[in-house]
Amino acid sequence: MLRFWLGSSSTPSPAGRKKLADQLTAKGFTVYCPTQRVKRRWSDRSKLIDQPLFSSHIFVHIEPERRDAVYFTPGFVRFLFWNKHPAVVRDAEIDTLRRWLNDFDHETITVEAISPGTKVHVQSGPLQGRDGIVLEQRGTKLELYLEDLQVKVSVDLSKTELATGL
Repeated sequence: MLRFWLGSSSTPSPAGRKKLADQLTAKGFTVYCPTQRVKRRWSDRSKLIDQPLFSSHIFVHIEPERRDAVYFTPGFVRFLFWNKHPAVVRDAEIDTLRRWLNDFDHETITVEAISPGTKVHVQSGPLQGRDGIVLEQRGTKLELYLEDLQVKVSVDLSKTELATGL
């Protein structure tokens, strides 16, 4: 059965992860390295760049018995583990990441204050259908802890509706 496995690269630079992803792809593996477009400002100019969503991490889509073949790729460090088992990411989670990064425009909107610790259900937007716990709100940014993914996500709540009081 094909699964996405979470792996770690030896370099945090985007170019290093791209090189690792290209090497794994050349070996016949399906690799996903999610990126987001961010505006970076230098002293003389501003530019939109693709920045990795997760530093030093890539997702490799392989059968469990082929995991060892990935270890011999230069730049690959190890697979990440959760509860003493390799971290496997469900296809639905990868689809959510792709949809979140590709299909939605993150415009700035005004958000009502939500207290930390409040359980919320995302009714629309890139994380639609997800339940989370509010960690912090800073202006129009809301940090959520997504229990099913075991990650903290900072979201600009553009085109997103939340239900509270779960």
